Amino acid sequence: MQLSPRTQGSLLLAGMLAGMLANVPSLQAQAAGATNAVKLPFTVYEDRGSANNHYIPAGWMGNAKATKMDDGWATNPHGGKTCLRFDYADTSAWSGIVWQDPMNDWGDQAGGWNLTGAKALTFWARGEKGGEVVSFKFGILGPDKKFPDSGSGELAPTTLTQEWKEYSINLAGKDLTHIKTGFVWSLAGQATPVTFYVDDIRFE
Repeated sequence: MQLSPRTQGSLLLAGMLAGMLANVPSLQAQAAGATNAVKLPFTVYEDRGSANNHYIPAGWMGNAKATKMDDGWATNPHGGKTCLRFDYADTSAWSGIVWQDPMNDWGDQAGGWNLTGAKALTFWARGEKGGEVVSFKFGILGPDKKFPDSGSGELAPTTLTQEWKEYSINLAGKDLTHIKTGFVWSLAGQATPVTFYVDDIRFE
């Protein structure tokens, strides 16, 4: 059966629209800064200056003036030569640091990493004295942002011990196609100034 030019044109237009609609998810992913899935495990921090490190701890929150970070603490790291040390001197208010991609972005720029396939965000932590309470999470940029995180997860406030202990955030069922804030810690002021350590942060 021979189709009229008008019918042929309508079918061609319908095919073009179908192709465009099929590409909407991928276009949205590109707009959000997503790329092909990374190779796992994907390291956030393993040692100071390591080429394997990803994300930048540039998002300081709360009372930043009372917060100090040493990303090359060489005394008793969990693995490698260094670990992260954090000191919070205020016994009131709160503080926190966000590992960002891109640096200093709070949801206004495209970026992040496609961590699809990762089963857990794991890291090791310990307190200077034991008893320090810290919250850990990832993916804090919500849907109100122009470029949000595609997923999020967190641990309940965690009481640290003096010995290194491994912690894990389960990633089952989470959309990891573009994670822009790969690691976050926060804490409230406690009875005394707080010092704690973190090492070997990675998605695996």
